[in-house]
Amino acid sequence: MRKLATVVILLIVSLTLFILSHNVYAKDYVVKKVIDGDTVQLDTGETVRYLGIDAPEVFTKEGGAEFYAREATRYNKKLVFMKKIKLEFDVEKKDQYGRLLAYVFVKDVFVNAELVRHGYAKAYIKPPNVKYKDLLLTNQKKAMDEEKGLWQEKKRDTETSYIGNKRTYTLHRPSCPSAKKVSDKNKIIFRNRMDAIKIGYTLCKQCKP
Repeated sequence: MRKLATVVILLIVSLTLFILSHNVYAKDYVVKKVIDGDTVQLDTGETVRYLGIDAPEVFTKEGGAEFYAREATRYNKKLVFMKKIKLEFDVEKKDQYGRLLAYVFVKDVFVNAELVRHGYAKAYIKPPNVKYKDLLLTNQKKAMDEEKGLWQEKKRDTETSYIGNKRTYTLHRPSCPSAKKVSDKNKIIFRNRMDAIKIGYTLCKQCKP
């Protein structure tokens, strides 16, 4: 009997360590509100910002929605609204606004990757949160090749080159104040936007290349 109790305790400890090592919330949460294509509110009142992806903005400073924003919101709602989800974390668990940063799962569906795979969101690689970088970029390449979702929008290059920051995975116009602060060590030059986007670079929200 004592031997059995020891085995049970060891199993519980092993399971606990597994959960902690994978940064997973063991409990289920229910999504009560879908804010947009990459943000939801839980039944606890907490807001979750999906890690590793960036969906088009529904509300912009200029007014109106970005291309494919409403479609992305609707698809996200279809995947998670009023459903039980599990959260998996990376290095950073919250952003500057206090939102939880997480990879979201509904049963065996990896929601973040699913949104990218169908072109409802772009891969948003932002170190140190790079756990699913390769999977997200693979899904994005497939969506881009098939011109799914937001990749239907055609944008011309307006610069002869662009400056990427290898530390933050952000792409800037050469004239952007942030581009001028990038050290030579972290600087990479791209001849067009798409080459940068394909490997996970995110467009600067200030200069909007």
